[in-house]
Amino acid sequence: MKKAIIFLPLILMMVSCSQRQPLADVPIPLKEHPRPDFERAAWQNLNGYWQFAPDSLNVGEKENWQEKPDAFASKILVPFSWASPLSEIKLPKLNIGWYARRFNVGRENVWKGKEVFLIFGASDFHTKVWVNGKLAGEHKGGYVPFEFNITQLLKGGGNQLVVRVEDEELDNRPSGKQYYGNAKGIWQTVYLEPRNDLYLSAIRFTPDIDKAEVGAEVRLSAPATEGLQFTLEGKGNKISFDSDLKTGDTVARFIIPVADMKLWSPDDPFLYEVTASVASGRIIDSVNTYFGMRKISAVSIQGKDFKYVALNNKPLYLRLTLDQSYHPEGFYTFPSDAFIRDEIMRAKNIGLNGLRIHIKAEIPRKLYWADKYGLLIMEDVPNFWGEPTPVAKANWEYIAEREIERDYNHPSVFSWVLFNETWGLFSRDSATGRRSYNPQTQDWVRSWYHKAKAMDPTRLVEDNSPCNFDHVITDLNTWHSYNPARQWAGLFDEVVSKTYPGSSYNYIGGNVQGDEPMLNSECGAVWGYSGSTGDIDITWEYHIMMNEFRKRPKIAGFLFTEFHDVINEWNGYYRFDRSKKLFGFDELCPGMSMNDLHKDLYVVAGDDFFKKYRGGESILMPLGISSVTGNIPSGLKIEYAVYGWDQKGDRFEWKNGEVAAKAEPFTFVQLNPVSLTLPPETSVMIFAVSLKDGQGNVLQHNFVPFRVEGKSPSGVIIISRPPSAFAGAKWSIRQLAPQLGRKVWGMGSGFFEYEFDLPRNIDTNKIASVEFRAELSARYPQEKYLEEGAAEGIGMTIVTDKGTTPGYGKNSYPQTDQKTFSSTVIISVNGKKLSETLLPDDPADHRGLLSWMNQEPGWAWGSKDHSKRWLLDEAGSYGYLVKVPLSKADIKKAMETGKIAVRLQVDEVGSSQGGLSVYGRESGQYPLDPSIIIKPE
Repeated sequence: MKKAIIFLPLILMMVSCSQRQPLADVPIPLKEHPRPDFERAAWQNLNGYWQFAPDSLNVGEKENWQEKPDAFASKILVPFSWASPLSEIKLPKLNIGWYARRFNVGRENVWKGKEVFLIFGASDFHTKVWVNGKLAGEHKGGYVPFEFNITQLLKGGGNQLVVRVEDEELDNRPSGKQYYGNAKGIWQTVYLEPRNDLYLSAIRFTPDIDKAEVGAEVRLSAPATEGLQFTLEGKGNKISFDSDLKTGDTVARFIIPVADMKLWSPDDPFLYEVTASVASGRIIDSVNTYFGMRKISAVSIQGKDFKYVALNNKPLYLRLTLDQSYHPEGFYTFPSDAFIRDEIMRAKNIGLNGLRIHIKAEIPRKLYWADKYGLLIMEDVPNFWGEPTPVAKANWEYIAEREIERDYNHPSVFSWVLFNETWGLFSRDSATGRRSYNPQTQDWVRSWYHKAKAMDPTRLVEDNSPCNFDHVITDLNTWHSYNPARQWAGLFDEVVSKTYPGSSYNYIGGNVQGDEPMLNSECGAVWGYSGSTGDIDITWEYHIMMNEFRKRPKIAGFLFTEFHDVINEWNGYYRFDRSKKLFGFDELCPGMSMNDLHKDLYVVAGDDFFKKYRGGESILMPLGISSVTGNIPSGLKIEYAVYGWDQKGDRFEWKNGEVAAKAEPFTFVQLNPVSLTLPPETSVMIFAVSLKDGQGNVLQHNFVPFRVEGKSPSGVIIISRPPSAFAGAKWSIRQLAPQLGRKVWGMGSGFFEYEFDLPRNIDTNKIASVEFRAELSARYPQEKYLEEGAAEGIGMTIVTDKGTTPGYGKNSYPQTDQKTFSSTVIISVNGKKLSETLLPDDPADHRGLLSWMNQEPGWAWGSKDHSKRWLLDEAGSYGYLVKVPLSKADIKKAMETGKIAVRLQVDEVGSSQGGLSVYGRESGQYPLDPSIIIKPE
């Protein structure tokens, strides 16, 4: 065994020495100071390439590897987890790793005669540090910063730093969702700081906007010496304060007036940038920091029986999303500060006002950019996955205390979430085997609610963000639910009716509701379907869900799952690599985007996205305005437009109009319905609305789709075939008729052929035109169809090869995005090639109206019979309208034979292209079967 241990590093060293470049010559990743909220001017970033050695057999300490760093044969890029691709190591199964690097302490005067501290932003889990072969210290806990004074261990020349990290995946250690990618080892910036013997160990700002002052709690590393003075000087603001510190104190508290106070808000995120210093004749220590003047509370809505979260004493409707805060290559660690900054803007750009950082203590620079750009943050404490044993509790408490302490000054953080979905709070009865959230654990959670409030009285605290109706005590009455679109109305009615002071709904252990704001803290369709949705168009379900939320303003906000796709969840606004998904709103309702579903004033048009009417029927189209603001502009009006697509696939305008509108603060106002007489022809229709103020400014767009079943269009003869009624077909990979035959597709290369019988009583000379029309798209070789049994259930913690591939989900049909899969279809009529048409993609988004409308419903909300499962069948998929005109000669020949045979053929061109989908009148976007359209003169 010993020979193998010695031999392996030697081989590794031989292999990698020729590839190694001087460690000092490479760019420093994440070169910015990691703590803009507590930044000394003098510091030294140690990020970059370090030497590395895996220690799978855990022999490093016994063999004193801290004294043999030159044998560390590999190279790792710090600060990326050794499990992640960006580390350039990528060892996800490794539990123990050793790091080494040499460093020189800065030579500038500011370093001379100072104590030198080594700081780790975060390292998971058990970290031991040696400097020049001597132990500097050790730390347990994977999410919070720690530091060592290494002054006495330094040498005059170069110094050797060695770090051992052990990160065994134990269920009593907080780890959050690290099954998405382990944050093993160092995963935040490592740096050095020079300090004097006495220095500022912390400063906490507590704003009080009602008194236009800020409290400053100053903490010193040692008792204040005689004559020591504290100063606070603003940068670009009027903060200027100084005061003597009492000799012998290590903590001092001051109240500092804020003249001409500017409030912090998402719309105007003003930060008071300041320099805090302690001096005794000369400056002893100085830290750059900042604070925001803002207040978080809960306020009653005037004339209502409910409360909202308030920012600066004004009620604020929360538009939040769950942020797993993962990166596909760096896992917990983002590749650059620019990427972190852009994350905040990605949320703001779609009209959200906050993120919930999900069971991760967030990287401080991300909180900084949220402070800087104005985005609210709900911050979770990372959970452990086992039972609440004394060790698990102690590990969690350590993280919770230091996370709250570290992030106290960030104005963006408005609430703490202690636990999520009762994870880590269940105990199993040894006799019965049953799990329960027992009274003793409830008491522990209750005590931590009070402790968190004592540590940070400026923010709201949730005991648990629940999916099991099990709050104990909380400032926010939150709940999770994942549902298909057609269940939201019933669920929301239940939640609203059962929310009132004294209600036991959503509480456990005899605890009851107070008057806390009630809001959703996780929602969406992703877990609402059997086996999860996989990768689908999120917009249809989201649109319906937002309409239902806004009809019930007692629900003080929503939190959509989720911000970006991650590993085995594809329900994000953005892809995992943060590329954009394409939603199709603007193509259905000009001017509309995702932002329109997040407006303060919100028009709800219609009451059902699945309506079908008779041609020529007179209907009343419901209309209402939801307001979640007290700022109601005058002169409101709603302009509406009714348009659609007929059986030829042609768009037509039907009716336009406008109605006067009124809105009331924090109320859904049902307006008079709009009277419509529908077109007589079969069509898929849109009722689109634009809300405008008295100056003509557009405040919001919305629409509702519906179907009309009527007669065929006049002036033409349409001869159709359902997609599945092909005369012949052959495909190299596979073919299928999903959606009960309303659509067909073939993967790979091959063809579909359709035969159309022509009417005999038409004079060829009186035919103006003949066209073949169909709705077609490419069809990528979706993984779930490529092998028997490939479509598997995708659970929350199932991260298998199939479970992480979007195309394997049994409900999946991937959402349109910036990556396309094209196909070229050759269209021949009666054996003659007439067209070669590029089909740009195999899309699925809101434009696939009919593919959503034809989905079969599962069990209804409130039903006790759940036997009818919720499943999706290529929901939201659609194609492109393809038109192929026939020449006069071709028309004459076809009329002579009485037949038209149309072959849709795709040739083999490579793996990045191919396949063909053919949509019918109840699938895709257009109410159109493959058709021959004859237009008489």
